[in-house]
Amino acid sequence: PTTRSTRAKSTTPLALALALTFVFACWVSVSPRGAPVGRVEARIAQRFPSTRVSSASLSFRSPAPAYPTSSLFKQHRFPKILQSHSALGGGSFGKPPVLKYFDAKGAAEIVRYLFAVADENYDDYRYPMQMEGMFGQPGFKVTKEEFDKDKADGKMPFQKVPIMEVEGVTLAQSKAIERFVAKKLGLFGKTDLESAQIDMICEQIRDIKDSWLRARGHKMKPDMEDKDVVNSVENFFKDQLPAQMDMLQKQMDTSGYFVGDTITLADISFYHFVKSTFFPPFGEKIPDILAKYPKLVALNQNVQDNPSIKTWEEKRPQTAF
Repeated sequence: PTTRSTRAKSTTPLALALALTFVFACWVSVSPRGAPVGRVEARIAQRFPSTRVSSASLSFRSPAPAYPTSSLFKQHRFPKILQSHSALGGGSFGKPPVLKYFDAKGAAEIVRYLFAVADENYDDYRYPMQMEGMFGQPGFKVTKEEFDKDKADGKMPFQKVPIMEVEGVTLAQSKAIERFVAKKLGLFGKTDLESAQIDMICEQIRDIKDSWLRARGHKMKPDMEDKDVVNSVENFFKDQLPAQMDMLQKQMDTSGYFVGDTITLADISFYHFVKSTFFPPFGEKIPDILAKYPKLVALNQNVQDNPSIKTWEEKRPQTAF
């Protein structure tokens, strides 16, 4: 006859297996996008590379429509992409954060690039704007009623954007948001020392931007009829910018990136700086200056060729600036 002790021992493995199956099923069904369910996607993708599986299907959610264009107000939620950085363990958000800025690239675009590279869900909340006149010219006017209302209602910590709402907290200051998002998504280095190096490059890029701001007389469009401004601008492109490029190139890693062997916040910041800082006609000077620094050219190309960067640049809303 079988004793109670023997029966208990014989049923323990079966009970344990059933319990683990139940726990795993619950974990899959309740995991939010960007949470551990992403690892399931990655495993399926590695085993069956031709099969497309989204976190939406695994968690029984339907992805929200992407890139509506029917109104001035644009709100986008980006669908999860297979084998994303976050799905492979780079850190993620439980609930998609809300990034708020104008319908423009500006001070929010680096954050958008970070989300794109990591294929991470977020809401891209864009305040509508109506512009009258020529940008940078007298009489240019921007109307932004919804932004003005939120500002008056105290919804912005420092009365400006970008801001990002995450886990019930509203973050402000673009650089703080960039570092926070980069850390969460695994784009801020693998060690504390690498993080410091990335931060160092980003701060140096900001110094260069400040130098350009001073050179143009702290105006969006420099007064090229002012001889002092003309001399300052010429000096910036002839001496200051080349010297800064030389120093940045000396900080390059042999991998083709600033720090480590993969794309980070530092690389994206430099790419965005080169691409978007200089309005015409000054932007036409940049390719010739950059060409003298082959490592920086290669870095820029590495970022530009990143599939997620390409996809974002093709699908993002087309804006004036």
